[in-house]
Amino acid sequence: MHEKSPRLCITPKDIAYILNVSLRQASRRYNQVKDAYGRLRHQELTVQEFADYYGLPVNEIYARMR
Repeated sequence: MHEKSPRLCITPKDIAYILNVSLRQASRRYNQVKDAYGRLRHQELTVQEFADYYGLPVNEIYARMR
């Protein structure tokens, strides 16, 4: 069996679960990071960008992602 590869992008639902905040607050934080990186509306946010912005270890985020 091959191992499932980790996802590249993070969603507000992931953020809500990881940071233990409401989905609405997670959406605000998601958009805040997107604005900081100059992402357009149709562009996604990567796990690495989210981790760098909040100073969190990437491996911990992947461990907590569903």
